[in-house]
Amino acid sequence: MANVSPIFKKGTITRPDNYRPVSLTSQISKCFESIIRDTLVHHLESNDLLFESQHGFRQGKSCLSNLLTFLDKVTTYIDDGNNIDVIYLDFVKVFDKV
Repeated sequence: MANVSPIFKKGTITRPDNYRPVSLTSQISKCFESIIRDTLVHHLESNDLLFESQHGFRQGKSCLSNLLTFLDKVTTYIDDGNNIDVIYLDFVKVFDKV
């Protein structure tokens, strides 16, 4: 069970869509969540169940390392004379709903 509080993001204060919901949970549930996450990530990494292309929530990998890997692959394709298509998605409002 969690208390959901609206947190202002940007724009006009009077518009409800300029707020994002934040779940305020107890400290004990946050501790359990951290323990479960660490155990799960350790299991996945120690058994090689994640692809090398997975950069989110991994030690030593980040959005920057993901972008650099992507840039390296794209420039290699272009240098080899290949065509490449890229689709960009905007997830700015993906987490606005509970």
